[in-house]
Amino acid sequence: MKKNLFYVFALICSMSLFTACSDDEEPNWKKLPTQEISTENLTLTTNSQGTLDASVKLTMSDAQNGVLTLNNAIRGLNEVEINVTVEEQNDGAFKFQGVKVVETKTRAISDLVSSTTVKVAGTITLEGKAEVAVTTEAAGNLVRKWLLCDDIFTVKEVPGVSHSPFRLSWVSTYGEKDNVGLATENISLIGSTSLSSIFVKLLKDVEFKADGSIVANYAESVGEISMEEVLKGAMGAGLPSTENVPWTTSPANLAYWYAGDNHIYVVLNIPAIISEAMKDQEDANVTPESILKILDMVKDMKGAEIKDLLGGFLKGNELLSKLDITKISDTDVEKLIGYVVNGFPVSYQMSEVTLKNETKINNVYVYLDKSLFDIFMPAVYPILPELDVLVKNIEVEMYGQKMKIWDLLGALTALQSLTELEGIWKATSQFNIGIDLATGSYKTK
Repeated sequence: MKKNLFYVFALICSMSLFTACSDDEEPNWKKLPTQEISTENLTLTTNSQGTLDASVKLTMSDAQNGVLTLNNAIRGLNEVEINVTVEEQNDGAFKFQGVKVVETKTRAISDLVSSTTVKVAGTITLEGKAEVAVTTEAAGNLVRKWLLCDDIFTVKEVPGVSHSPFRLSWVSTYGEKDNVGLATENISLIGSTSLSSIFVKLLKDVEFKADGSIVANYAESVGEISMEEVLKGAMGAGLPSTENVPWTTSPANLAYWYAGDNHIYVVLNIPAIISEAMKDQEDANVTPESILKILDMVKDMKGAEIKDLLGGFLKGNELLSKLDITKISDTDVEKLIGYVVNGFPVSYQMSEVTLKNETKINNVYVYLDKSLFDIFMPAVYPILPELDVLVKNIEVEMYGQKMKIWDLLGALTALQSLTELEGIWKATSQFNIGIDLATGSYKTK
């Protein structure tokens, strides 16, 4: 009897040990979800504008360590794997944190951003709910405050304007005999110099911050810009003084930037921009929430549907209703909506400039190129005849005398009519329009 009792006791102990071992093999950290977590199960916050299709995945290596994978959570970095330390909390959730320095491997953008430090912190539950905070800090040549070019800078060996507050570069084979390319050459020169006289009084500097935001100092109010100043600029007489321009700093949440695919992508926070523009107006119908609803609706629409919607808006304007938006392909319309959601691709050229006094400064020319304008130009052609009539009837006052603006524009550009722009554009090989930003002043004593 005693022997039987000993066997029963031994069996019970063995079962207990087996159960205990079984429990040890299935601790809570092993029960954490291994699939991607997104949408309604993910609360993601970032120090810049996030994306709509972000997801995270936690892969545990042991009870205290794992790898958190961020997918589409950081603009410009599609996938980032970060080693994280993990700690189980009293409520059953798991708290994690980690840091990774992501070196830029793409040579095309390494001159903009050399690395990005990514920090993550958050919690994840056994039920697959995750809260993740992501902060990024970029390092590189672009990350600094850039001054708007404050002078018209030319190099004797190179024709045209080398650097200016506003710079237009237009190359077209339009023309005959000795006039081939003359129109765009003149337009590039006159456009760069005259519009620089305007831009220098509108923008002071632009800062590409490490956290991905863009902050600018701009004119608090648009002061009077006289035709005399514009004309002086066009004639090479220098830029107007900005001494008395009242500058103000933009909020940090209006625009963001990231680097990718040999471009600087600029993401506009349209609801915040509209809210800032209308903050002094009492219009309850226009709110950030209503703008977000419109954007959310439009981003999922087909190109043809968007064109129908846009056509309805344009009908109310006598001139704009003549735009032939049917000439814009459905694919291009969807591409434009993608730019609104994911950022506009801005091209750039970085260079070191030696001034007349041998001082060296860095310059970055940020511009929109021909590919973007190719989308719109076919729709503009039908409106050119009416624009031509309109412009040719505009009178301006200069030096106390009235004159028709076209008399000046025609003489400076070698154009007979604005309708020539169709032929010019069809023969265009290069069209860049943008601004020059520098690390110092172009003015020398």
